[in-house]
Amino acid sequence: MEKRLLRLFLRLSNVFLRRKDRISVALAGGKTPMEFYKLLSNQNLPWEKLSFFLTDERFVPLDSDKSNYKNIKENLGEKAKLYPVDTSLPIDRACLEYSELLPESLDVALLGVGEDGHTASLFPKVDCKKITEKVCISSAPDGTKRVSLSYEYLNLSCVVIFALKGPTKIQAYQKLLRGDDIPASKVKGRKKTFVIFEP
Repeated sequence: MEKRLLRLFLRLSNVFLRRKDRISVALAGGKTPMEFYKLLSNQNLPWEKLSFFLTDERFVPLDSDKSNYKNIKENLGEKAKLYPVDTSLPIDRACLEYSELLPESLDVALLGVGEDGHTASLFPKVDCKKITEKVCISSAPDGTKRVSLSYEYLNLSCVVIFALKGPTKIQAYQKLLRGDDIPASKVKGRKKTFVIFEP
């Protein structure tokens, strides 16, 4: 899956960089994409032209092992300009400040899908309190506060890529393909949506 994801990402970044000077990419946390980030870190890319954002973040210190920022940064490397959510601030203010960092829209949003169908930190039957049009606050099933990109903002992305891996994700994958009522089914790219799955 990681190599397929890498080929797709490289193809898309080449297409976007032929049309514009910079591209903006949102990256998922969780375990699934970390190997892809390691592969990506070894590529000869015009890193100065790539801006990376988080699709969501646990509201924990940035040096916590639960921090998406920390885990992505460790795998993607120092060359990548990855914007963190400042979790040292009160959560509403952190959302406002992150929202100001985000571009008008994303070129690519890479998203995972949980077994329950959640994507970013948009969980089934859990309200995501809108702070801005781009960012909202939700709670994970374990009670952790989460900062998430909103449905509205994710749906402005030119391309959305869903990456799912492992046998426990088969049902979520099937629900996504059928368009069942799960959070992931409510997110689509303006131009294209890809689903990459490896059982």
